Amino acid sequence: MPDRYDWNDIQFFLETARSGRISHAAKRLGVSHTTVARHLSQLERRLNNRLLDPGAEGYEPTEAGAVLIPLAEQMETCASAILDRLERPGELTGRVRIGAPDGFGNAMLSRLLPRLALAEPSLDLELVPVPTSHKLWNRDVDIAVSLERPQTGRLVMQKLVDYDLRLYAAADLLHRMGPPQGREDLTRYPFIGYIDELLYTAELDFNRLIHTGIRTSYRAATVQAQFDAVMAGVGLGVLPCFMARDTALVPILPDRITFTRAYWLLMAEDDRDIARIRRVAAFIRETTQADQQSYRFDPTDGSNGF
Repeated sequence: MPDRYDWNDIQFFLETARSGRISHAAKRLGVSHTTVARHLSQLERRLNNRLLDPGAEGYEPTEAGAVLIPLAEQMETCASAILDRLERPGELTGRVRIGAPDGFGNAMLSRLLPRLALAEPSLDLELVPVPTSHKLWNRDVDIAVSLERPQTGRLVMQKLVDYDLRLYAAADLLHRMGPPQGREDLTRYPFIGYIDELLYTAELDFNRLIHTGIRTSYRAATVQAQFDAVMAGVGLGVLPCFMARDTALVPILPDRITFTRAYWLLMAEDDRDIARIRRVAAFIRETTQADQQSYRFDPTDGSNGF
């Protein structure tokens, strides 16, 4: 039939358009660089259109390629639905990649997701707990946990949980320098914070909100690295209470320096009916919301602070 073409060609095009590089698409699809290039060439010949052009940041879709991307994504969603409903009804298989901020990912999801892995042994779960904005539309991840509620995009979003943060210090540091009596005292202490140019959301720029005179002497891109520095007595730092709980860290001015942020659970609208993604999203939501108190500041936990 003259109008037939290979679905694999579409799949190779879609992965290359998302990643911007043939080598990245090849790695994600488990094939060679030449295999991806061959399928792309076949598709362009079949459609009689150039679909991707090389650019400074990798391959970029042409006008024809931009038209094809949403149609290809619909085909991808339909293919997943066929597998879910017909080939393997009642069985959850396939990969689900979850992207989350490193604090929530390392301190909470890394403990929760193994329970799901045991309950759904045919699922392939991937956790990406890194401090970045995970791109659902590029399929970097299937489910994203975000600190900000997106204002645009075809997304399904649900609020996961509110969580508290406080300013913390190691007891050793307080013994060396003495406890602060108020905000103005804080300018004589070293602080720990994020690297400005790597700060992916203004929601995390805590030190500027505490006092404009604070000197941030140690910076790290991840909250885990900041937690380790606070524990070592390098300086004061704002940390999620769920990370500081059950440690010897002392909350500083906990009634006056308070922060509350929220985690949002996001998935692409086209994926909401894919059973494996829906199952993982429901598990994250239910287990997180069932333990909401773990995310709030508890004044009776450990030291009452200074």
